[in-house]
Amino acid sequence: MSLNTAAPPTERHVAIALAGADGSLLHSQDPDRPFYAASTIKLHVLMAVLNAVEAGHLDLDRTELARRTFTGVDGAPFTLFGDHLDPTHPADGQPITVRELAVRMIDRSSNEGTDHLIELVGLPAVATAIDGLGLTATRAERLIGDAAAIDQGLTLETTPADLVRTVRAMVGTSSNLQPDHRVLTREAMSAQRITIISSALRPEVPVGSKSGWVDGYRHDVAFIGDPDGPEVRYLAVMTAGMVKAEADEVIRARVRELLPDLAR
Repeated sequence: MSLNTAAPPTERHVAIALAGADGSLLHSQDPDRPFYAASTIKLHVLMAVLNAVEAGHLDLDRTELARRTFTGVDGAPFTLFGDHLDPTHPADGQPITVRELAVRMIDRSSNEGTDHLIELVGLPAVATAIDGLGLTATRAERLIGDAAAIDQGLTLETTPADLVRTVRAMVGTSSNLQPDHRVLTREAMSAQRITIISSALRPEVPVGSKSGWVDGYRHDVAFIGDPDGPEVRYLAVMTAGMVKAEADEVIRARVRELLPDLAR
């Protein structure tokens, strides 16, 4: 099943996975249903980047030059524009570290940072990171905004179950990441500027998240509570066929239903 962004979905769907500290599902609704991933795929790009750093192939403090033009699957350059752009991203040619690219990819959902990092590590490395997480339905086959790749049917997709497994593997106590990289991920997710799940939680509840959206798709995945504690929860809600405001309210309603003691 290949999902694309050529046309928004016409059918409404909501899928959910809620897991506990040990990764066991506490509640689910179509948890293995694949959706177009939108920006939730950036978690898998981050995992590939951190794997490369831990293998000694990349340095988080390495300085790059910011850019918005990348190489498409057809070998031709393409430039991000319009809604793909983060207006706060450094101008082309300005210095930016790999660490800054990684953080901006998560907390601001920077598409420029994402494509830059994918070109640094390569799509095969992202696929290897996905395999290493034991995911069953996650695919990262192209850069964001690569029209030639979209025309070829290459896509980005994942499921709620895969998303909660991903977040737990990156921030939980059982993570194989080095402690400083686990902290980087937690802090970037906790600084999330596009909040959905967290907006339904009480302000004092620790939370870190990564949302994703394109026309017709709206998702969020989060760790809720202290990732070092036994009460942490991992929640992913993925939606299709709704406008943004409706999807956000559906996601918030699920938070209140599933985590009433933490919700507001």
